[in-house]
Amino acid sequence: MFLRKTQKLKKAIHKSQKLHSLKRSDNGLVKITELAAQKVKEVLKAQKKENAFIRLYLAGMGCSGPNFGMTMDESKTEEDILDEEYGVSILTDKKLSIYLEGAIIDFVESNNGGGFEIRTAKTGNGGDCGEGGCCGSCGSC
Repeated sequence: MFLRKTQKLKKAIHKSQKLHSLKRSDNGLVKITELAAQKVKEVLKAQKKENAFIRLYLAGMGCSGPNFGMTMDESKTEEDILDEEYGVSILTDKKLSIYLEGAIIDFVESNNGGGFEIRTAKTGNGGDCGEGGCCGSCGSC
């Protein structure tokens, strides 16, 4: 199942590379909440990297689709889309735009602490975990 999903992702990325223009909303590809932006700034300041970007990356594939992570990056490439909100600069590789369009970075607090969450508008490929079905390979069903 993982191999099939990875192949689907590679095909979709290849297809997106062929597009001449990216379909983006006027408000940017990725949004960030005000609380998440505040927490990002705190982390950047603590690391003495106030001018760094936040980069979203593909962390792997799960039953309900791609999983994303974020890291600090001090450089931007021609393949990056730059979104800026609340004083935070967010980089996303153009190849991932079809998955991250409309995504929101948030900071979620709980009794056990807090952490960043990347919520995407596009999850699942139909019939898999998260869509009412189960593939049986993730162990969460």
